Amino acid sequence: MTTDDTTMSDAHTQPTDEPHSNETTWYDLLGFQRDLLLVAAEVDGEELPKGLTLMDRLEDRYSDPINHGRLYSNLGDLEDEGLIETEEFDGRTNAYRITDRGRELLAGRRDVIDVALHAGGDGA
Repeated sequence: MTTDDTTMSDAHTQPTDEPHSNETTWYDLLGFQRDLLLVAAEVDGEELPKGLTLMDRLEDRYSDPINHGRLYSNLGDLEDEGLIETEEFDGRTNAYRITDRGRELLAGRRDVIDVALHAGGDGA
């Protein structure tokens, strides 16, 4: 029996213009994970970029509230992929920082976005 429902694992079947490797690509990430990675880059350098800080920034962009389960499970997934690192602050609080690999992933998309934005405006 087949179903039309998609799951998170379907994100890994997306096409990519990046070389084949075992490393996570931009297209392997869910949209929420991409946004979370961007927010982590924005808060990098803050004294304590806690999960609540990231959630507040995301809620400024989303029309619906972000629940804790969604946030922390996706932070865990990004950490598993080596894109985010967790720094324990105390027994209850962690800080989340983007890794060099996460920055490289974001930087690689900057050029593609710039090309797409400039390509459409040349003939107007």
